Amino acid sequence: MLRKITQLNLSTIVNKPQIRPLVNVNVNKAFYSTTNSSNNDKLSSPNLDNSDNNKDNDGNKSHKNKSKAKYYLPLALGATALLAYYSQYLFDQPLNDNEQIENLTRLPKKENGKQRVIVLGTGWSSLAFINSIDMKKYEVIVVSPRNYFLFTPMLTAATVGSVEVRSIIEPIRKVLHRLARGSNTAYIEAECTDIDHENNTITIKAGGGNLTASIPYHKLVVAIGAVPSSFGTKGVDENCTFIKEATDASAIRKKIMNCFENANFPGHTEEELRQLLNFVIVGGGPSGVELGGELYDFLQDDLSVAYPRLAKYAKITLIQSANHLLNTYDSKIIDFTEKQFGRSGINTMVNTRVIEVLPDKVVCLKKPDTNPTNPAKDPPAKAEPLLIPYGVCIWATGVSQRPLISKFVEKIPEQKNQRAVKTDVTLKVVGVKNENIFAIGDCSTISQDILMKKITDIFIEGDTNKDNQLSKEELKVLFTNHLKDYPQLKSYINGLDHYFEDFDISKDGYLQLNEFKNLMIAIDNNLTTLPATAQVANQQGAYLAKEFNRSEGEQHEPFKYKHLGSFAYIGHKNAVADIPGFAGGGIGVWWMWRSIYLNKQFSWKNKFLVSVDWVKSILFGRDISNA
Repeated sequence: MLRKITQLNLSTIVNKPQIRPLVNVNVNKAFYSTTNSSNNDKLSSPNLDNSDNNKDNDGNKSHKNKSKAKYYLPLALGATALLAYYSQYLFDQPLNDNEQIENLTRLPKKENGKQRVIVLGTGWSSLAFINSIDMKKYEVIVVSPRNYFLFTPMLTAATVGSVEVRSIIEPIRKVLHRLARGSNTAYIEAECTDIDHENNTITIKAGGGNLTASIPYHKLVVAIGAVPSSFGTKGVDENCTFIKEATDASAIRKKIMNCFENANFPGHTEEELRQLLNFVIVGGGPSGVELGGELYDFLQDDLSVAYPRLAKYAKITLIQSANHLLNTYDSKIIDFTEKQFGRSGINTMVNTRVIEVLPDKVVCLKKPDTNPTNPAKDPPAKAEPLLIPYGVCIWATGVSQRPLISKFVEKIPEQKNQRAVKTDVTLKVVGVKNENIFAIGDCSTISQDILMKKITDIFIEGDTNKDNQLSKEELKVLFTNHLKDYPQLKSYINGLDHYFEDFDISKDGYLQLNEFKNLMIAIDNNLTTLPATAQVANQQGAYLAKEFNRSEGEQHEPFKYKHLGSFAYIGHKNAVADIPGFAGGGIGVWWMWRSIYLNKQFSWKNKFLVSVDWVKSILFGRDISNA
């Protein structure tokens, strides 16, 4: 960039109307006041009287020259920096990308030599794919109603203002321009409403109107992610706020501030204050735990100072249906997190399931702490409904298919998974005859047909005492031994008691081969094989682009996920990490967490803005306005 600037003709810069104010600034007027004489070139310092101006000896001239130099140098540096910044707009102005492709409704001409790839979505998997695809080989069209990439691992931080939402987003048009100069690319802000896999076309609809269009493709990459799932719980959609998109972060912060302003109004009883300032988070996974940690910091560091009278009423309640927070993490991390939340005063309710969300209360059932040793003589205690009043309820658990995915898989008999699009090991959608549709990210799952073919061998392996049946203990050991190959088993290990009883049809305390097969079919049809995380999506996008870039005839390698580790912020400058060779938490892990997330920002602009936000929050606190 500096080399380009030094080669510029200054006259061409002056002729650019956009920067005329920058280069035509009267430097003398910028730092000195002009005299009232007719000679406009004479300068006088604001702090000098007229007698000083009349001095004309060599010493004063030397002093003036030094004084001028002191101001000219920063001015020159500042002007250079401004030119460097604005030159990207003046000299590298991107075309309207839709104009680079003659007609989007027709495929490229054969003499073009390029195949058209349509990418649905602007999330982690999409950006990883776009970042690695050979733009000289393909014509890339991105279709999404969201015209930016969102760094989702820091969305919980944006919810309370630790960073600003704008700091963790990157416009997709800038990404395409940066990656594909001179290549055919296009972005269309629209929603895909239908995929015609037989005729190789998609139907799109403009978000702001009723305009529709049909666009053909050679290859289609489906990377639209998933949507939050309420699991059919009554009242969730009407009364809860989800945490999935950038708009959710702003909505949650505004609701929190409205609760405090409402509580600050005179006349409330203590019971009303406790209800208004109880913030309920449903979900004890990474998103729910991180949100609890960030919200604790917000209450402790900022809101307790701004509303000292209300601080004693503010409370965080975290509801988890499993028996532990972060139940898919290492036991050391689980223990560290639960102890830290206990010290922070966060009310953690495990083994508790939400059955309804009212406008001001959460209705839930808590599983009894102990199970009777003899259920026949001593029946288990029935769970009694609990009512938890709240000011804001945030739903941070579970995802489900988008309507487009549900509509698409209905057309393909081979698609039987209830949660996602089933793909083969090369991420190609199963059941598409043209074999030109691929699915990556949260909307997809890799078929485990190999697992089903080996089911008898796996059953024999688990039957350690050779009695042709599996006990609960044998099943747990079997699943644990196969976690590396079939990571979808982890959720079933955590809820083994429940699942074992469901598939033990004979109720004899053992699973026969046919019962074991039914269990494995349920696992394959109802769970995604890999967790719905940015890490998985990023690796899938990069892998698929690499496969697209291969020359024809080259052998395709299967996708293999490499788990690099997981982090979670838990508040009070503490974070936990579950990475190969280490599992633990503390302030040192918090520094590691910040360093890695800063390094993973998509652009230097994002890195700079996030750094500035962190410094601002330390020096001035988080923003507490409800704008």
